[in-house]
Amino acid sequence: MAAVLPFIVAPSVRAEEPAAVPPATTAAATQPASIPEAIDRGVKFLVKSQNADGSWGTGTETRGTEIMSMVPGSHDAFRLGTTALCVMALRETGQTEAHDKAVQYLLKADDAKRDDGTLLYNTWAHVYVLQAMAEEMIHGNKDPHVADVAKRNLKEMEQYATYMGGWAYYDFHHHTQSPALGPTSFGTAAGLVALYEAKQAGLEIPEKLVDRSQRRLEEMRLPNGVFLYGEDYKYIPRLPANLPRGAVGRTQPANYALWLWKSKEVNPQRIIDGLDLFKKEHAWLDMGRKRPFPHESWYQTSGYYYYFDHYYASRLLESLNSDDKPRYAAQIAEGVLPHQEEDGSWWDYAMWDYHKPYGTAFAVMTLLRCK
Repeated sequence: MAAVLPFIVAPSVRAEEPAAVPPATTAAATQPASIPEAIDRGVKFLVKSQNADGSWGTGTETRGTEIMSMVPGSHDAFRLGTTALCVMALRETGQTEAHDKAVQYLLKADDAKRDDGTLLYNTWAHVYVLQAMAEEMIHGNKDPHVADVAKRNLKEMEQYATYMGGWAYYDFHHHTQSPALGPTSFGTAAGLVALYEAKQAGLEIPEKLVDRSQRRLEEMRLPNGVFLYGEDYKYIPRLPANLPRGAVGRTQPANYALWLWKSKEVNPQRIIDGLDLFKKEHAWLDMGRKRPFPHESWYQTSGYYYYFDHYYASRLLESLNSDDKPRYAAQIAEGVLPHQEEDGSWWDYAMWDYHKPYGTAFAVMTLLRCK
């Protein structure tokens, strides 16, 4: 819901660089002729793969290389986060039957819980369930239970924020009630986007949490314009993951979140610079797509960041003037359109059976903004 959502384990170090940049991962065999056709095939996949209860994903498939997890808490978080993303994608496409069924699932499901001291995957569920419910409210869903679920997840985002603001999904060391590990830049960005949409929906937002989280994200911006993996990584800024080729993906959600909240650290030129870098160094992000192990690729990229990053890059199109939009929309779409699978899905990292629904939801929402 970086991962699945954007998940990560402690990165391994791969600092050496190949003699030549290898070609991007081979495109899927069936490439659609147009963005509308691709979106239509993606929606059909989501409808076909939906569970009877309205959710997506079961956690009953495994390849032995998935990220560390626990039962049942991790899978509750993955299922809720994935389902929330599918709700958002289906609403944007105008599909109603599967969308409405999925909304009802989210309204009835128990909230995700913290697995143990280490695992905080529930933060991803809270972020995307809040965002999905906020968007339902913004677009006219008057069911009072929608607001109730949004408020509950908003409270849990506040509860599970790190002690300094922002969000992480691991606490490897101290296992404190307020997580003691520093926040990640991309997780904090996703949280700030959800809080912004919740505010637009009329919900009361904890302003102190927004201020602290925004400040942490601003502090993670490096002078070269990219963002550290996380706040704790400020002492190792030359780690491969923190170099431009390792950070180009997460820079897009970070810039978008700060732009929404009118941060002084982001302006039109810095957004353009980030998108230009996204295009220039895209091959390094693509090399991590579909790799079986987290952070094994060059510059410590992982597959599960791929469609997450493209989604937020497409949302940055909102910030551009009309002359720049078509060019950058085409560039972003180039990273998504060729990789649609024969069954209509997109995926970037094998995650039980959550990866195709979440990847497809991110891809569909990205292409809708690139039409």
